[in-house]
Order: sequence, then structure tokens, then C-alpha cells
Amino acid sequence: MDKICKKRDVFYIAGYDPRGYRHYYTIFKKNLFLQNELLSYDYTLSKSQVKENTYPFWQIQTSYTNITYTFLNWNDIVKKNWSEGIKDALSDCYSFFRIYTITGLFLKFGKESPYQLITGYYPFFYVFLSLIFTLVCAFSIFIYLQNFHVILGILACIFSLVFLPRILYKLGKKLSVFWIARICSFCANWEKNAQGKLELRMNNFAKVIFEKLKENMNDKNYELILSAHSVGTVLCIDVLAKVLRKCEKENIPFENLKVLTLGECIPLVSYQKRSLDFRKDLEYLGSKNLIWYDFTSIIDGACFAQVDFMHTSGIKADFSPRYLSAKFHTLYKSKDYKKIKKDKYKAHFLYLFATQIQGTYNFFEFIVGKNKLEEKIK
Repeated sequence: MDKICKKRDVFYIAGYDPRGYRHYYTIFKKNLFLQNELLSYDYTLSKSQVKENTYPFWQIQTSYTNITYTFLNWNDIVKKNWSEGIKDALSDCYSFFRIYTITGLFLKFGKESPYQLITGYYPFFYVFLSLIFTLVCAFSIFIYLQNFHVILGILACIFSLVFLPRILYKLGKKLSVFWIARICSFCANWEKNAQGKLELRMNNFAKVIFEKLKENMNDKNYELILSAHSVGTVLCIDVLAKVLRKCEKENIPFENLKVLTLGECIPLVSYQKRSLDFRKDLEYLGSKNLIWYDFTSIIDGACFAQVDFMHTSGIKADFSPRYLSAKFHTLYKSKDYKKIKKDKYKAHFLYLFATQIQGTYNFFEFIVGKNKLEEKIK
């Protein structure tokens, strides 16, 4: 018998993105409308709201369930640490090289997820080869022009050193090089980045989620879905561990809690031996029996597609999430899917978009559909 959910709270943690809830509400609204054409939810969607001492949220109502979708925003913290310009790009690539290359972690990445390894080195080699190209061009121009006039050669060399990097940086932005570098750099320095304001924010995320669980603990027709995307899945580990510890401390059941991770990049942190607190949290979660679905895709180069991040991280774990492929190739028409595959940036966010064909993965069915999450994913 299907388990009908009459009330649902969804808490969403976005990735390393300076864009706020208005941007994500626009995506949600547009794609829910498109998904409705396929699945006919007969829904009403409220405007996004921000009340005093709450996170931004919007509500979806159907004939069978009421959903409150809360955006756990941390984009203000991202903005303060957002990389811009050539200097930041070099710094991000240096972080990647220092943490993942010198330590030999790239070998483990290559073993578990060769696609992620290629994606991770894409920004590094783009920046490295851009530097070599700039120096070779500048030196060649100087050698050639000095035969006519030394001063002309020097000026042309300086011009090349100043403007070529700017041109290559703009090209790199169009090719989505630097957002990958930012993700890798942020995760490479997780132990440092998880302190201060972000630590306080994650504590608050956990508090809000716990209070909702506690408030509805006796409601058999209620579920709470904690969903996270990209780097948000790294935050999700910390938040989820805090929630469960609070539940155990106050003897609050957490059967109504479900976890949905999308396009995860958890190994960027969990494979680092120095990420002590993070690995402890992961090990703690590995001792629980949770309803947890982890969706990834091989066309998403910024995720670890179907990698068992529990066991491959070298921790003790009796439990692992269900690792599933989104199978995007089955959800879109062939001509549209070919375009999506070429756009790596869009492929990374595709988890949040409407599908053209009904299949195993459907974000809006998980969020809006009448049955509980475990009934929708067989």
C-alpha cells in the first residue's frame, strides 16, 4: 500500500554559488510549470517569502499534500569568498595542486572516478598552459620585433604579458573553467572554510531541521527531505550529523527524515586524511540506517558518479546511501540530450530541471508527488 504524505518539509542546500534564493525560486517555478505539463500536479505555488528569523521559503499545495520548500541560504558567505580575476584563478589552481596533487590524492580520484579527475585537472592545465602560451608569445614577439627596434619589441612584449592573460581569462569563464576551480579549491580547504560564519550557519541549519522533526515526530503522514546539491552535499554531511546527534540526545525519532543528495563531490573532502571532523561525521552517519538516495550522472563532470563515498573514504561504515544514476539520457529527447551533454555547466544543474520523459529520476516528483520518497524510488 502506498504511503501518502499529507505534509512535507523540504530543506535545500545549494552548492558553492553566490546566487541567492530568488535565482533558485525562478528555476523552481519555471521547471515546476514545465514538469506539470507531463505529470499534471494541479498545484498552486506561493511567492518566495522571508519572515523574521527564518530562511527563505515557498509553499506548494496540491490536492493531496502541502509542501514547504526552505532554501537554507549560505550564498552570502560564498560571495565574500568568491574568486574573481586572474590572481584568484591562480590561487584556486595552486590550492588544487597543493592538496590533491602533491599529496597523491589524485591517484585515488583517478581510481574511483576518472571523469572527476579529468574535470579537476581541466582548470589547472588551462591556467598552466595559458601561462606558457602567454610567455612564449610575449618572448617570440620580442625576439621578432627587436630586429626592427628594441623599444618596440619591449613594448609589444609588455602589451602581450598584460592583455593576453585577460583574453584567456575571459575565454576560460565562457568555457566554465573557473567555477570548477572554485569548487575544488573550496573543498580542498574545507577544514579552514568550515569554521567561523559557516560553522555557525550549519549549526543553525541543523537547529531548524531538528525543530521541524521534533514538531512533527508523531505525524505518520509527514516527511522531511533534506536535499543538497554539489558542494551543498559537503555541508549536508555536517548538518545531518548534527541533526541526528540532537535527535539522540533528546530521544526524538528520525524515521520521518529522508536525505536526497544530488551531484555530490563529497570525496573532495572525505579522501583528505586531515579532514578529521568531517570524516568523523561521515563515520557516525555510517553507523545509522537512513533513507538516503544519492543521485549522480556520468555527464556531470563536477560530481563523483556512483562512487560509494562511505567505504572508499576508508572509514568504518555499516550503512551507505543508495547510489543511483539519474540516467539523464532516458529523460530527454535525443536531440536535446546531445546539446545538454556538450554544456557541462548545465549538466551539473540538470538535477533541478524538469524532465521531458518520465523515468527513475524526477526532482519535482520527489518534492511534489503525493507518496513518500521511498515509495517513488524503487
